[in-house]
This record gives sequence, structure tokens and C-alpha cells, in this order.
Amino acid sequence: MSSGQMEGVKILLVLCIMIDSCYGWANSFDGYLNFQCPTGQQIVTLSSYHNDYYEDRRWNYLCETYAPLGSCTWHNKVNSYDQTMNFKCPGNGAICGFRATHNNYYEDRIYDVKCCTMSQLYPTGLSCDWSGKVNSYDNTFYYGVPWHKYIHGIYSTHSNFENDRVFEIYECKRWIW
Repeated sequence: MSSGQMEGVKILLVLCIMIDSCYGWANSFDGYLNFQCPTGQQIVTLSSYHNDYYEDRRWNYLCETYAPLGSCTWHNKVNSYDQTMNFKCPGNGAICGFRATHNNYYEDRIYDVKCCTMSQLYPTGLSCDWSGKVNSYDNTFYYGVPWHKYIHGIYSTHSNFENDRVFEIYECKRWIW
């Protein structure tokens, strides 16, 4: 995706949030999140916005076919309410789905992550890096993984003061050059 196209997507996301009615949100506020990519695809874009009234986030994902995928497994409850999430898919896994339940008492979500094995990759742990924070508390974010990488993990911390999470993405190179 070119930088011009990326800016267009960001503008569309802001407009969607302003009118709160764009096609494609994977959950409603306080509602169950249940998203998985079509068979053979992996998540390449995450976007989200926070609402202070609900103290929750709505999520949107974009999937694409980047490299051959093998078997897939759901990893349940990769975090606890109000606790840090630090999850990486086993082996050469790519993140291909998320499920999450919101709890109004904790004003937080517990996430499940779907991982699918990949081939044509660097050995796991090599040429992988954390993205750095992709959002700040109570703010919107749009994150697209660079074209030559895939999403292998996710890290998140929760603030009881903000009743929100900040996220980091663990990216790995896809191919041996």
C-alpha cells in the first residue's frame, strides 16, 4: 500500500469514527469480538478506537494472503483482566484472528488469538522486532504491518485510570532474501 493510499485509509477511519457507522467493525462496544481471516489469509492491518462512555474499543482488521499458511490453532485467554498481555504465536505462526470478551466491572477485555503456521520464513526469533506503541490511551490507531513482515505477536498493558490498553505489535520478516 502506498503512503497516499495509507493516508486515504486513515482519513476514512477518522470519518467512520466521527459518524460511528462504517461497515466492517468486528465488534460493538461492550460486545463480543469474534474475527478471523478467511482461510489462507493473515491479519495485515489493525485499527481501533476507544469510547470513554463505554470504556471499550471497537476493532477493524484487514487480511491478505502473503505466504502459504498451514494449520491454525486458537490460543485462549492470552491475558487476564487488568493484566499485561505478552503473546507470541508458537513456531512460525502468524496472527490470523482475535476473539475477546468485555467485562464492565474491569472495563477490560480478555483476548483469544488465532495463529496459523507459515513457511518461507526466517527462523523464529530472528529478524523480529517490536513495533513500539501503536496507540496511546483513549486514542484511535491505525497500524499496517510493513509488506515484507507478518504479525507474530502482540503486547499490551492496561490502565485502570484510563480504562484502556496500549498495544505493541511483534513483527517478523517473511522471506529469506
